[in-house]
Amino acid sequence: MRSKPHGKGTIEKEILRKGHFDGPDDAVDVSDGPEDSIHLIIVSRKFDGRRLKEKNDMIWSQLMQFLAANEWGKVSLSVGASPEEIKAS
Repeated sequence: MRSKPHGKGTIEKEILRKGHFDGPDDAVDVSDGPEDSIHLIIVSRKFDGRRLKEKNDMIWSQLMQFLAANEWGKVSLSVGASPEEIKAS
């Protein structure tokens, strides 16, 4: 368990919002996953025209660079999408 007084997923959201996904139109949503895990959804124009692997690499490079293994290990689902992909669905 994390000893800091943050809510579940707060640190992960801060890392993503202050790091690569800091644009005014970028959105980072953190929700509860099963047990002690979290789910991340990031909507950003930085995902425009990118393949799924590229999107995952962008997300995970930030998580792994700035979080300890016991923190990024709690992410059980991460989804990156561009605004156009959200509109089309």
